[in-house]
Amino acid sequence: MQTDQMMNEIRDTNLSYLILAQAMIRKDKPQALFRLGLSESVADLISQLSVQQLIKIASRNLVMCAMRFNDEMIWGLLSDTHAPQEGMEQTSSRLHASVLMAGRQAA
Repeated sequence: MQTDQMMNEIRDTNLSYLILAQAMIRKDKPQALFRLGLSESVADLISQLSVQQLIKIASRNLVMCAMRFNDEMIWGLLSDTHAPQEGMEQTSSRLHASVLMAGRQAA
């Protein structure tokens, strides 16, 4: 992938993420804080950004969003590749992953 194309992809990803984050924060701030993994002060800042500021921030050469979970067990539960315990169904595996992720968010 050429550098210019990669930079365009990063900008588009960043802009999409920032627009989504801003909409989520404005609609339901407590839920957005949890789902996005943001502090309240950062959420307040994002919610007040103008379109021009969003575009300027999105144009940086760094990806704004990141994978928050580095735990192989959580990824295994989410992707159904983690061997479930005896009698554990797919739904309970996802619920287990959600509980683990929520606990890590609170820590």
